[in-house]
Formats: sequence, structure tokens, C-alpha cells
Amino acid sequence: MGAGNLPAGLHINLPNEPEWEKAARGGLHMPAAALIRYGDALNAGAPPPVAQANRLPGRAYPWGDEPDPERANYSATAIGATNAVGCFAFGANPYGVEELAGNVWEWTRSLWVEKFPYRIEKSREDLAAGELKSRVLRGGAYYNEPGGVGCGVRYGYLPGYGYRYGGFRVVLSPFTSGR
Repeated sequence: MGAGNLPAGLHINLPNEPEWEKAARGGLHMPAAALIRYGDALNAGAPPPVAQANRLPGRAYPWGDEPDPERANYSATAIGATNAVGCFAFGANPYGVEELAGNVWEWTRSLWVEKFPYRIEKSREDLAAGELKSRVLRGGAYYNEPGGVGCGVRYGYLPGYGYRYGGFRVVLSPFTSGR
């Protein structure tokens, strides 16, 4: 693998809505280690991490059930602007992922529908739908009150209009042809 190239069989994309939520809340079972390192995820020879039950699978915030201005950038911090990722390390979820609540709304590739929870429908993941179809944003932003940030917070917006309170993170996953 050369610099800037992905290993064969992997691709980078925006998460869909359920992928984003699983990253924020964790699954029903999670690795016993608090942090999954990038190298471990790609090392096919590594033993699978030991799984344990998620103590808070329905957590309101990536770190637990209570808002905390020491763990995320939202209205209670009074910063009033975005921050660099890493400023709220105590807000990391059990996987070690930071900034999933507050700071900026995060784009997903899922098309917006009012109904939730997410229903698996191929039409929800239509990457060719264009910029005039609203996509789902998750997590809230720095200006939101505590109830407007967290694992279950969602919003729909048109990507073609630009959104100054939005950002994104990407997922690295095995390539599938059934996009």
C-alpha cells in the first residue's frame, strides 16, 4: 500500500444514519477495550476484541445520560464558536470517538425522513438523489441547548445550500457493490 492509497477492499464514505448512531451510542455489545486503534482494525491477523455488553445502549450522550459542558461544546460552554477536535476528550464514547455531540452538526449520507427509527430502505441511501433532497445531520452544534445535542438528535437540511454549522466525519468500511 502506497502513501494515500487505501488497502484493497476498503472505501471511505459519509456514515449513514444508523452507522452514525452506533458510533455515538455503541452497539448492544462492544469491544472490552475502550479504544479501537486504526491499525488493529486493518490487521486481519489480529484476534477479534473481546465483546462485553453495552451498559448504556440507549445513552443520551456519547459519554452517558447527563449533559456536561466539560464533555462537549454546546450552549453551556459559552464558547460560542466551533472548537478543534480533541478539546473535549472526556466526552469520547466507549469506542474513543470524540465530538459526536455538539460542536458541529454532522452530515450523513441518509436522505431525511420524519420517521425514526431508521428503516432499511435502499432509497434512503440514494447517493445520486442530488443536492435538492434533504440529508440527515446528527449530533447538534455549539449553539444548541443540552436537549439539542446528543446521540438521538437529528435534523434535515439541503446539502446544496451550504450549512455553516455542519461538518462531517468519514467511515472506513469494506467495499460493497450494493450501494
